[in-house]
Amino acid sequence: MTHASSKTLLIAVREDDVALVQSFLGDAYRTVYCHTLEEAKAALNNGVDIVVSGVHFDGGAVFDLLQHVRASKDFGTLPFFVMLDTSRRYSYSRAIVHGMRTASRVLGATGFTDLGGMIEKYGKDEAVRMLKKGIDAAFGG
Repeated sequence: MTHASSKTLLIAVREDDVALVQSFLGDAYRTVYCHTLEEAKAALNNGVDIVVSGVHFDGGAVFDLLQHVRASKDFGTLPFFVMLDTSRRYSYSRAIVHGMRTASRVLGATGFTDLGGMIEKYGKDEAVRMLKKGIDAAFGG
């Protein structure tokens, strides 16, 4: 396995979403997958460099995780990205997506990405390229 960086991504998603994340990231990064808030908190204590959380992580605990990260003196400045996939199981109105984006920003997320929207607008290959470019930029590369 080859990693673009020695830094670690904490990926907080439902178990059902791991395959989707892997289809985007491949093995380009060192990753720690967490499926519960408690697992994610433990992973933070073990050291990670970026947090990526799906909106449906642990029954919707994405904002609980974001608040936990931002409240910490040890990892409060970690880049934190909130991810949504509007192309899969869920259909959201523009107002709902706007609300999730706004809540993410207000609570201190580094960014909010709608994967389905990116794929629809740019195609999967370009969406993957853009996603990795954003991660690399957050890593400082």
